[in-house]
Amino acid sequence: MKKFLSILVSILIVASLFTFTASAAGTTIAFSSNTITIGDKVTVTVTVDPGVAMYAVGYKLVYDSEKLSYPGSAGVITEVESPTGETKFTKQYTFTSLKVGSAAIKVQECGYAGIDLVDKTFNDASAFLTIKDVALSSNANLSALTLSTGTLSPNFTAARTNYTVSVPYETDKITLYTKLSDAKAKVAISTNPTNLNVGANTIKVTVTAQNGSQKIYTVVVTRREQGATDTPPVTPTPDNPYQTVISGKDYEIVTTIPETSYLQGFTASTSEWNGKQVPVLRDKDNVFTVYYLRESGTTEIAPYTYNAELETFEALKYQSFNNKLYIFADFPKGVTMPDDYYSTYTQIGNYSVKVYMDSNSQMADFAYVYCYANGEFNLYRYDSKEDTIQRYPDIHLVDAPSVDAPAKDNFATRFASLSTNGKILLIAMLVAALCVVTLVIFLIIMAFQKFFKKQPAVNASQDFSFDDVTIVGENDISSSSK
Repeated sequence: MKKFLSILVSILIVASLFTFTASAAGTTIAFSSNTITIGDKVTVTVTVDPGVAMYAVGYKLVYDSEKLSYPGSAGVITEVESPTGETKFTKQYTFTSLKVGSAAIKVQECGYAGIDLVDKTFNDASAFLTIKDVALSSNANLSALTLSTGTLSPNFTAARTNYTVSVPYETDKITLYTKLSDAKAKVAISTNPTNLNVGANTIKVTVTAQNGSQKIYTVVVTRREQGATDTPPVTPTPDNPYQTVISGKDYEIVTTIPETSYLQGFTASTSEWNGKQVPVLRDKDNVFTVYYLRESGTTEIAPYTYNAELETFEALKYQSFNNKLYIFADFPKGVTMPDDYYSTYTQIGNYSVKVYMDSNSQMADFAYVYCYANGEFNLYRYDSKEDTIQRYPDIHLVDAPSVDAPAKDNFATRFASLSTNGKILLIAMLVAALCVVTLVIFLIIMAFQKFFKKQPAVNASQDFSFDDVTIVGENDISSSSK
């Protein structure tokens, strides 16, 4: 081993005496690309090929550190390797470009020891890499423009910049969803979401390309008068009849559902979508029709249901407990939980689910959720600590407040809407306030009493003392009157 190291050191010393040349017999430098742009990566391959078996090889790879970067070095990479009898040594290095210009990469002090342990050296080798500035894109197009409600007229195309949409009076807010043709461009929407006034509402979508060029898409949303009707435009069948848009993202209905994805208690069926029959799953009571969709550009599929009222697909939220399927659902219309419970969201499995929680903090591990399981809907209690779920008939749902005829906003209705803890807290606050008022009145009375006790019985400007008072008896008064 000592003999090998001494031979290798002598190789490097002798090799350092050689004159630089543009090329060297036996040593080559190759680039994955001779011309790159700032920020790109390039692979540099160094090959030492003496044509004979090698015992050791070493060199220094010198590069322009202002224009190129390599992890863990600053302009020089030193290599010492033991090819163990190989006739060719090759190693690759991946650099990142930093600055525009011509970057030199050199192999210096290259030498090797053959099997005969005789020192051999190679001339230095050089190569140059051209780094150009990034070509800024002028693409300021949208590839998709959709709305939370309503339909664009005419249908969206990247070249068209003006659109209209009509929505009913009940729609007082709208959200636009965009997708850029060039991911490096930027998009700005004048107001999003937009609060709609009755009549025309103009929304501007400005797309700025990398090179600063802009394109402005204009959407005029007309909110109809109350009671006014409008015939929605006929949406033509898209080029891909299985394509749809969910929250601004492109999705596609799968045409084959793998049996491994079947939900427990569901069987295969079909449903019509854009004039095509697509595969779906249905439960035995035909409560749920489940489509399987995947986001464009991905392979993972997931179950969805179609909301006809909102005209969009919604992810089917479900979870299996003890090999039983539970589908999380909304509470029936017109009923809700008692006043002691408040609504919130919690994570159950892969989904954020709307649940009700007990106002009592000691019950924080339990969430109450409405589920479809075993062919029927019921109230269930989910234990987040144990990750279990159990049917919970102990709580009786109550009538939800009517949205059509809201209760009068007075103290009695507000007090009745409070939870038990809220009612106790309010009563305590009222008692405390009454005590404070009583104390203030008492202090005021005491202050007035002290003030009046200090006042003199006659005019303060008169000289007055008890020495000047003559007490007249009843007899004196009688004799004086005589």
